[in-house]
Amino acid sequence: MIKELSIVLAGDDRELGAVLNEVRKIKTVPIRCELVTLINLKSILSRVHPQLIIYEMDGDTNLVGRIARAVADEFSHIHWAVTGKQSDVSTVVQFFRMGAIDFLAEPVQSEEMKRLIQKVISLESEREQIGDRQNRRLIGFFASKGGVGSSTLAVNTAVSLAAQNPPRRVLLLDLVLQHGNVTDLLDIPPKYTVSDLVENFDRLDTNLLENSIAKHASSGLYVLPCPRQPEDEESVTSAQTSEIFSFLKSTFHYVVADLGHEFSKTAISYLDLSDFIFLVTTPDVPSLCSTRNSLAILNKLSYGQEKVKVILNRWRMKGEIDFSLIQKNFPMEVFCRIPDDVMASLSAANQGKPLSAVAKKAEVTKAIEKLASEIMNLSEKESSNVAQRKT
Repeated sequence: MIKELSIVLAGDDRELGAVLNEVRKIKTVPIRCELVTLINLKSILSRVHPQLIIYEMDGDTNLVGRIARAVADEFSHIHWAVTGKQSDVSTVVQFFRMGAIDFLAEPVQSEEMKRLIQKVISLESEREQIGDRQNRRLIGFFASKGGVGSSTLAVNTAVSLAAQNPPRRVLLLDLVLQHGNVTDLLDIPPKYTVSDLVENFDRLDTNLLENSIAKHASSGLYVLPCPRQPEDEESVTSAQTSEIFSFLKSTFHYVVADLGHEFSKTAISYLDLSDFIFLVTTPDVPSLCSTRNSLAILNKLSYGQEKVKVILNRWRMKGEIDFSLIQKNFPMEVFCRIPDDVMASLSAANQGKPLSAVAKKAEVTKAIEKLASEIMNLSEKESSNVAQRKT
C-alpha cells in the first residue's frame, strides 16, 4: 500500500476550496495537496509528482478537456478525475473516454471523495505489485575458464545490489556445486545449502526459506551456498531445478548465481531462465580463446546479445592484450571492464569481507558498484519495454 498520496487540484482557486476541504477529511493515508491554476499545471508536475489530478471544470468543458488531454499525453502514469456542476451525460462520457477515472458532481460529497481516493490507492498498489514482479531478475555469472575471478564478481555485485536504496532482497546462489567458495569470500558458515533447498522444496514457502538461509550481517544479502560435500551434487540435478529457480525469482528481487565455467545440467537450467548472463573473461590468450568457445555454445543455446554480456575482468593487468584487439575478435561489445587490483581482492578474500568493506575507494570497488547500477538500469529498461508492449 502506498505510504502517501500526492494530489494536485487544478482550476479556479475560488471553487477548489470546497474540494480541498473534502480531501482533507480523508484519513486513509497521509495526503499532500497542491492547488494550481489550469494554465500553470504542466509546469509544476515534474516537481510535484502527483498520483492524482482533480480538475475543477467551472463550466469551461473545452478548456479542461484540452489541458487534461495534453497532460495525459505527457504524464500518462498520473490518474485524473473531474469535478464540476452537474453536467450532461455526453460531457461525462467524453471525460471517461479521455481517461478520467471519475467524475464528481458539486457540491462534492465526503463519500464520493473517499471512493475516489480509495480507487487511486488500489490502482497504485496494483501498479506497485506489477512493477515489483516485472523487476525481479535472475542473473548468472559464468566464467570463460577457471581462475578469471567470476566468484569475486558475483559476490561483490550481489553485495552492491543488496546495498541499493531502497533496499532490495538479494540472494547469492552458489551453483559451483563441487567446489564453490562464496561463503568463504563472505565468512559465512554454510547453514542451509542448495542441496537442502532441493530436498525440502515441496514443503517450502517464502517465509520458511528466508528464515532458513544465511544472511550477511553488514549488507543484508541472503546466501545459499553449494552442497557441503562434493558427492551431494547429485541431489541438485533434479527435474525440479527450473521450478526451484522460478520460486527463488518470485521470492527475491535479484538472484545472483555463481555458475563456474562448466555447462552442467544445473547451470544450463539456470541459464535458460536467466534474464542476464555475464560471461567473465580476462585479457589473456587462454581466457579469450575460452570466451569465444563459450560464446559459440551460448549462441547454440539461443541466448541473444540482449541476454549475454561480456565482462572483461582484471583490466589493465600487467602483460594484458590490447583492448582494441580484444574487442575486434568478439562478436559483441564488451559490456564493462573491471580494473585489476590484486591487493584489494586478496585482502578482501583473506578477511572474508566484500571489497566495499576493505577498499571502498578503490577503482575495482567503484567499477563493481557501477556494474550493479547498470544491472538495475537494464532491469528497469526491460520492464519499461514489457509495459510498452502490453499497452
